[in-house]
Parts: sequence; C-alpha cells; structure tokens
Amino acid sequence: MTEDVERHLPGEVVRRAEIVRLARGWLGTPYHHQASVRGVGADCLGLLRGVWRDVYGRDAELPPAYTRDSAEAHGREELMAGASRHLQQVPAAEMRPGDVLIFRLRGTVSAKHVGLLATETKFIHAVEGAPACEVTLQGWWRRRIAAVFAFPVVCD
Repeated sequence: MTEDVERHLPGEVVRRAEIVRLARGWLGTPYHHQASVRGVGADCLGLLRGVWRDVYGRDAELPPAYTRDSAEAHGREELMAGASRHLQQVPAAEMRPGDVLIFRLRGTVSAKHVGLLATETKFIHAVEGAPACEVTLQGWWRRRIAAVFAFPVVCD
C-alpha cells in the first residue's frame, strides 16, 4: 500500500490530523510480534514506529529484540524511556487526537502497550490475536493510561 505522504524533519510542524490519517492507514494490518510493515504485520510498538516512519521517513531508533513479557521480566520502563527520547510528554487531561498513549496493563508492572489517539473517544492500536484496529477508549483502557506523549511540534 502506498500513500501520498508529506515527509517532515523532526522539529518541523506536523498536523495532528495527518498523524491520525497515517495511523488509520495501518488499520487491518495483522498482528505480528516485533514487526512494523503496514498491511503485512505489526505489534503495538511496530504500529507507532510505522507512523513515525510515515511522518519522518525513517525510524526514530530501532528497538532491541524484546519478548512479549520483557517489561515484566526486568521491571524497567523501556517503553516510557523510548517515548521520552523522541516525543513530548503531555498531561493525560490534555490529550488530543494524534497523541501517543502508553498503557500499564496491570497495576505494578512496567508499561508495555501503546496506541495513538484517533478521536476524543477512540484510539488505534495493535493487539495480539487481532489486526490493527480503532477501538473505544472506554473505562478499562482509560484507567490504564500510564502516560501521554505528543509527536514533536504538533498543531491542529
């Protein structure tokens, strides 16, 4: 699948609507652990990496190999640390479409799931057992938001 994509340099203004449009281009991509190929396979981090590539034309960084439970095994907040290196943290109360949501799926374990806010009430993510999808950001998911980040220099 090819799209007409205007590439940006990190630090250039990126429109939130463009981020959401690009993320929606990944809908239907089958789940595949550690993959990041639109239409072929992606996990939650792979979807985010793919949208970043769609915006900036390259990966922000290549993640090391990871297992599905790697965050639980060592307790480090690697997903949060990676987001902090490339994105701008914003208060959860101020999240807007185009923002990156990081989830802590269980109370005391490291955050290890990510999605992109599509509307005030929906987000896009990839989860094992299903293709990338846009789902309602309802109570269960809202309660598990650990942090919200914005792409560098976003505007409406």
